[in-house]
This record gives sequence, structure tokens and C-alpha cells, in this order.
Amino acid sequence: MPDHADPSRATHPGHAPHDHAHANGDHEAPAASHDWNDEEFVGGWLAQHADQDAERRRRFALIRAVMPKLRDQEFRYLNLGAGPGQLDEVLLAHFPGAVATLVDVSLMMLAEARQRLERFGNRVEYVQANLGGPEWRGAVGDGFDFAISTDAIHHVGNGDRIQALYAEVYDAVGHGGIVLNLDRVRTEDPALGALAAWAAADPDAGLDAAPAGAARGLPPLSDHIAWLRGAGFRSVDVLWKDLSRALLFGVRDHFHMPQAVHDSAHAGAEGSAHSHQAHSHQAHSH
Repeated sequence: MPDHADPSRATHPGHAPHDHAHANGDHEAPAASHDWNDEEFVGGWLAQHADQDAERRRRFALIRAVMPKLRDQEFRYLNLGAGPGQLDEVLLAHFPGAVATLVDVSLMMLAEARQRLERFGNRVEYVQANLGGPEWRGAVGDGFDFAISTDAIHHVGNGDRIQALYAEVYDAVGHGGIVLNLDRVRTEDPALGALAAWAAADPDAGLDAAPAGAARGLPPLSDHIAWLRGAGFRSVDVLWKDLSRALLFGVRDHFHMPQAVHDSAHAGAEGSAHSHQAHSHQAHSH
């Protein structure tokens, strides 16, 4: 879940926690009142969001859909601010070759995730670490195929901290590694925040807006795009957007699609060419 808090520890399957000191620094996050080490607060958050499972799963499906991996491919991904493991349940069930590293500052969230993901066994590693400072990098490895986050990065601190976090994520992924960040953003013109709230009030539209007042502390989408590019990511784009939430994409070095997709596309192109040639031959034979 979103990270703000105290020094943290990394926990690995079957091992006791290892200490990793994390300083909070002087960052102020938009949601600074959220204490993810407070079990009462975390319990309230879990209860409050229980009725949003359907909507959250739709957003998780968006992430799954844009991960360019075949179902049987093996790959590793990092989930930053993983919370109770709902996204991971969706991804690990769909990709049986995937191995996940879940990072969260809240031990209670990680305990919820461990219970939810128990059936996936040693395909999951649980790491307690605070994303509010760079020390979290020492708690995880590198060479990940994906770094993923949902509704968490806006909690880690101000714009400077988010910008630095993107650079740390770039270091954590390998060649061709992809960052996918589905998070809250504010409108480019703050005045349009009122329009977002207005539009979200129409139940038939299915739109979502940040809670009143919350959007004011969020960076705009253009900042995220600039920070990702500044960190070194290429092919930076927005794959989906709502009134106050966007799915950002970036790749380290070069973007690659699975070979089977290329083969299928090539076969389709060849089939189309053969069909065209056959049609032309028939046309000339009449």
C-alpha cells in the first residue's frame, strides 16, 4: 500500500525480517495524514475499500492486458506499494510463470497479502520497505521485467521524491524492463478539477474523480511524463486515463513484444500477401 512511515524491514519467504533503516526525510505527501504503520488506520482502509473490489479488479485487468508476456512465459515483477495483494492475485493467476516481489511499508498489508496469495507459494516474496526514501532499493534485487504500482506512488512524497523514485525504478528493471504506474493525477489546469467532480457525479458515465480537495496536492500528468523520460525511460506514454487517474508506461532501452506475436503478425502478413497474389493470378486468368 502507499508508503509513508518509519524505518522498515525486508521479509522474505521462510525467513525472519532483516532490518533496513529508512529515513523519512522532509517530504510532504498529498496524503501525509495516512499512517500505513497504524493497524487501526490500515484496518479501516481495508474495510472502506472492500466494496470497491469490482472497480479495482477492472483497473487491475487494465494492467494485465498491457503486459506484453505470453501466459506461459517466465518473468519477474516488482509491485511497489502492493497493499493486500489484490493486483498480484490477478497477475499470478493469469501468468503461471510469473514471480512477484511485493513491497509495502505496512506489515498488516503484507500479512493480508500473504494470506491472499498463500496458494502461490514461493512465487511471491514479501518486502517491508518505505518508498519515501532511496533505501528501499537495498531491500530488493534488480533486473525485474516489470515495476508496477497502483494508487501508491502519489503517497511517497512531493514531486522531487516521485521524480527520484522513477530513477530508482529505472535502476531496478533490466534491459527491456517496463514501468506501469496506475495512479492519481490532477488536471493540467487545476480549475478543471471542479469539472472532474461534476462529471463523476453522473452514475451512468462510470467516471472517477479524486476526493474533494485531494487532487490539489497531486502532480499533473505532464510532470509524470517528464520525470519518466528524465529517468531514462523510452516510449513513455499514457495507455489509459480517467478524470483523475492515469496508467503511465515506460520502457528501459528498447521495447520488445513476445516472439510468438511477431511470428503471428508475420504469418498474417504473408497470408495476406499470398491471398493477394492468388487473387491477382485469378483476375489475370479470366
